[in-house]
Amino acid sequence: MHLIGRSREQLKLLGDYLGLCRSGALKELSKRLNHRNYLLESPHRFSIADLQQIADGVYEGFLKALIEFASQHVYHCDLCTQRGFICQICHHHDIIFPFEFDTTVRCAECKTVFHQSCQAVVKKGCPRCARRRKYQEQNVFT
Repeated sequence: MHLIGRSREQLKLLGDYLGLCRSGALKELSKRLNHRNYLLESPHRFSIADLQQIADGVYEGFLKALIEFASQHVYHCDLCTQRGFICQICHHHDIIFPFEFDTTVRCAECKTVFHQSCQAVVKKGCPRCARRRKYQEQNVFT
């Protein structure tokens, strides 16, 4: 169930990307969802059909196929890749996304995405949040 919950979280984040894309990929994903658009809205909502597929052992494969389709779109779409992130710790040029759970971590406060390895090195917190706090403090004193 943990893996299914994680996959549902990924699908929700991917749905957010496709929802803002003008390519029509969301329409294609909706067809693949087979009238289960709630999968893109809430990772915690399950239908009886979902629970039956979980019991039958086919639900995880269904989710993986949806995630694969959506993530391939995001990685290859000019509009979607522009909504990706650059790690603000290492500033490496590769684009990272919040749905890459195996390699990234997301700040709970400002939603910025970092490499997991970079975040582990910088344990003092999110550098973007620190900059924002510093900026706000400067504005208070001026």
